Amino acid sequence: MSVPVQIKYTRNHYWIRLDGDKAVVGLTEYAINELGLIVFIDLPDQDAHVRQGEFIGSVETMADDEHDLLAPLTGKIIAVNRLLERAAVLIHESPYDKGWLFMIQWSQESELEQLLEEETYEREFSLED
Repeated sequence: MSVPVQIKYTRNHYWIRLDGDKAVVGLTEYAINELGLIVFIDLPDQDAHVRQGEFIGSVETMADDEHDLLAPLTGKIIAVNRLLERAAVLIHESPYDKGWLFMIQWSQESELEQLLEEETYEREFSLED
């Protein structure tokens, strides 16, 4: 299972690639494997202001299960990967590249301290080889 370095992780299995006050967000390969085959993704609205932990969308799996997407950071959604809504398979094929969910302009620097480094994420979820 891939856990790329130079990006951050959350305990609820989002990856976050920080670039100044912006961040690209996606689901980790671990989360995707745990969910099973994702067939539909409902993403947040662009320009929406969200608070960390707030419901922002959902994913539906082949097993007909629906799982909530919660905002990993507080801020404004500045871009959304609408391609995923038409081709959810991209999240399986390329979770850390083409399968990104959204970009957020974060506003609470203190929330960044809660993010995990790759080694910590691997250790906490027993993902090490």
